[in-house]
Amino acid sequence: MPFCSFDRESAMYDVTPIENMFLLEYLPMAPEDYLRVYLYARMLCQYPQLAQGQEDLARALKIDEETVAEAFRYWERQGLVKRLSDKPPSYAFLPMRAMSAPEPMERQYYEFRDFNAALQALFGSNLIHGEIKIANDWVLVMGYEKDAAVRLVEYGLKNLKYSRTNVRGTLKKLDQIALEWAERGVKSLEDVERMIAWEDGSYQAADAVLKQFSQRRRPTKDELRLADKWVHEWGCSKEELLAACAETVKAMKPSFAYLDKVLESARNRSGEHFEALKDVLSQLGSKALPTPATLKSYEEYLARGFEKRTIELAAACQNLKDKHQFADLDRILQQWEGLGLFRADEAEAYVQRQRRLSGEVVEILKLAGSERRPRLEDNEMLEGWKTRFSEEMIRLAAQMSREKGRPMAAIDRQLLEWEKAGISTPEAARAYVPSKGATRGDNPALRYEQRVYTEEESEKDFYFDVLKEYGGGQK
Repeated sequence: MPFCSFDRESAMYDVTPIENMFLLEYLPMAPEDYLRVYLYARMLCQYPQLAQGQEDLARALKIDEETVAEAFRYWERQGLVKRLSDKPPSYAFLPMRAMSAPEPMERQYYEFRDFNAALQALFGSNLIHGEIKIANDWVLVMGYEKDAAVRLVEYGLKNLKYSRTNVRGTLKKLDQIALEWAERGVKSLEDVERMIAWEDGSYQAADAVLKQFSQRRRPTKDELRLADKWVHEWGCSKEELLAACAETVKAMKPSFAYLDKVLESARNRSGEHFEALKDVLSQLGSKALPTPATLKSYEEYLARGFEKRTIELAAACQNLKDKHQFADLDRILQQWEGLGLFRADEAEAYVQRQRRLSGEVVEILKLAGSERRPRLEDNEMLEGWKTRFSEEMIRLAAQMSREKGRPMAAIDRQLLEWEKAGISTPEAARAYVPSKGATRGDNPALRYEQRVYTEEESEKDFYFDVLKEYGGGQK
C-alpha cells in the first residue's frame, strides 16, 4: 500500500494531463475506440484503483476486450506504450518528450517490402494497406519472424480454409491465433510449424466429426478445444472418434458436447482398467495412452480368460521383436488363445520352452553352416525330430547338410533317408552308403499337426530371453 494516495472519489474531480504533441500528431489519425482507450488508460496511470485490468477497462468504455487489446497494440506500434507482461497484460506509458521524430515511411516500406509482397501473393488484389498493418503487427509488436508470419497466413488459408476475399475477416481471425501462439512462446518459423502440426490433428478430427454429423461448415473454437482434448489428452484416433459418433444417434441433434459425454462415459466405465492397460502399453514399448477402443479390447481379453500377467507377457514378447502396435499385441494373443495359453504360468512355460528350442535351433543351424535366425516353425520341426531321433543323430544330420541349400529342409531329408534305411545310431549313419535307387518321401516324424505361420509371423526370430526382460514372471 503506498504511503500517500488520492481517495478513489477524487478521481472524478481531478484532471489528466495530455501533451499537445499527442493532440497535434496522434489524435487526428487515431481510430476513435483506440483514442478512448488511450485517454482512459492515461487516467488509470494516476488512479490505478479504478480498473484492475483490460476487462474493467472494456466494461467502463462499453467495448469488448479484443478492441482494448487491439488499441494497446496500436499504441505500441506508435511508440507511446510498452508492453510489460502478457499474462496478465500490463503496459507502461512512455514519456512524450522522449519520443524521437517518426521514422520515414520509406524505411518501414523497404523493411517489409518482401513480407508485404508475400502477403499480396497469397491474397491477390484483395489486400489493401490498412489490412497489411494487422500482419505487420505480428512482427513489430508480437515479435514474430517474417517468414513465420507468412506461414501463419498460409495455414489460415490452406488448412483452416479461411476466405481469400474477406481479407480483413481472415486477418482478424489469424490475429487472434497469432496472439494466442505468441503467449505460448511462438516466434520462429520452426515454432509455427510445430504449432500447425499440433493443431492440425485437432482440426482434422473436428472436421471429420462434423462430416459424420452431416454438417458442412468449419469447426468452431469450442469444438476445436474439445477435439484437442480427445486427440492429445485422451489419445483418440480419428477412427475411434467416428466409431463413437454412432452412439450420438440417440440424440435428436448430435453435437460435440454430446459426443464428449459419450467418450467420457466410455472412459469412466473403463477406469478400473486404465492403469492396467497403461502397464501393458509400457511393456509393448508404446508411448500411446489407453483409448476407448484399446480399453474395450483389453476388457475383451480379460473376458476371454486371459490373466493380466499373460497379456503383459505377450506385450513384452512383441516389444522384444520390435513390434510396438496394439494390433501386434492382438495378433500374438490370438495365437496364444489357439494354443490355450490363458494362465500366466502356462504362457511363461511356453515362452521359456520356445526360447530353449530357439537356442538349440541356433546350434543346429551353425552345424549346417547357416547363420540365419530361428523361426517358430523351426522350433516345431525340431520338436518333431526329437520324438524320432536322438540328439546325436540330429546334430550329425546337420553336419552332413552343409552347403545343401535350405538347412532345415536338408536336415529333414537326411533324417528321413536314414529312417527309411532303418538307421538309428550315429555309427550306422556314418557307415551308411545310400543306394542309387533310394527315394525320398514324406517324413513320418513330421506327421503331426503344425501351425501355418504367415510371413510376418515368421520374419522375426523367437530367440530372446523374454522372461529375463519381463522380470522372470515376478510381476
